[in-house]
Amino acid sequence: MLHPHDIEAWRAALAMIQHFGPQALRRALTQIDELRKVGDVIGAATWAIIADAIIELTRHRRDDEPLN
Repeated sequence: MLHPHDIEAWRAALAMIQHFGPQALRRALTQIDELRKVGDVIGAATWAIIADAIIELTRHRRDDEPLN
């Protein structure tokens, strides 16, 4: 689960979205898989947090849904 106070994850997610557009999440998930393959548990967990932030930043919101 993404912790809203983790500003660095949000910044990384935003940079991924700006750079890769709709492919940002796929790139993050690929990074997680590659890090897991080499046994980098901490790196994979970090990228999982970034992937969660990408999902949150790109999801569609209901018209009546507050931003906070």
